[in-house]
Amino acid sequence: MAPRLPSPDLIILGQVTIDDVVPASPAAWTRQIGGSALYALAGARLWLDPVRIGLVVRTGIDYPFDTETLLHNAGVQCVALSVFAAPHLVEWLIYEPDGTRRSLPRNAELLQLGAEGALSQPADSTAQALLQHKLLEMAPSAAEIPAHWLPAKALHLCPQVGERHRDTLRALHDQVDWISVDPSPYYARTAGVIELAKRLSGASALLASAQDVSALLREHTPRDAALALERAGFAEVVIKRGGEPLLLANGGIIREIPTVPVEVIDPTGAGDAFGGAYAACRLLGHAPSEAARRAAASSAQVVACRGVAAALRLEAPSL
Repeated sequence: MAPRLPSPDLIILGQVTIDDVVPASPAAWTRQIGGSALYALAGARLWLDPVRIGLVVRTGIDYPFDTETLLHNAGVQCVALSVFAAPHLVEWLIYEPDGTRRSLPRNAELLQLGAEGALSQPADSTAQALLQHKLLEMAPSAAEIPAHWLPAKALHLCPQVGERHRDTLRALHDQVDWISVDPSPYYARTAGVIELAKRLSGASALLASAQDVSALLREHTPRDAALALERAGFAEVVIKRGGEPLLLANGGIIREIPTVPVEVIDPTGAGDAFGGAYAACRLLGHAPSEAARRAAASSAQVVACRGVAAALRLEAPSL
């Protein structure tokens, strides 16, 4: 009889990417593996045994990296990897001396349409539609979670465009005990409190950056926005504010969670690592404030190294 495949306690749904990284100082660019799912995993495995984590991802037919070996080396045994019948999205990641970053789709059809910044500023509607289509191709759905992984104790949803979050929450609301969502700026930047609560109904925790909810923060202070989101239906709300203290709304109370000062080597994946670590710590029974504290330390470790492969080799920080 074949051995029973393992079932994870924490499931992560997100993207893997092809990143062509252009450094701020003159140097050759490099192609490397990246993506929200892998950075969320890097944060989660700092606290949770990786054999308890399941990863659900998609790759295109031309994906150049050996994702399964990378995950095996990181100790992950539960991997649901599917291949979609189209080329994978490739992006230039262009860094500036101040640490900021711009992304530019590199696929020929997107470059021809001038799709740079299509998710964050007005752009050609054809380019927007095509870029969203490519992002949806990379975004796994609830149907790709192996049946024997469910029911599960916890689920973390990395940013995904379109209706993917809404559909996943509807499909899994009665099969997962606790769900965290890192919202996509594609819909969150223009959404109000009620719209976010309706779209993400069923989520236990909303883990948003200030940039993700920029429209909301034009109408409310960050503290008021966090409390309003909690009242709208999220039991736990985190607003990440770069180097400023995180805001955590839980139980009708706002707490400030300090970030960890660190020399930033590569800011990529900071928010994703936070989300994975937060979900892992909540699964382990830590209170929201302690989970946020540990997740902030995890995020600091990730930005102090370069690339996701290095992030997946990190050890838990001393607290």
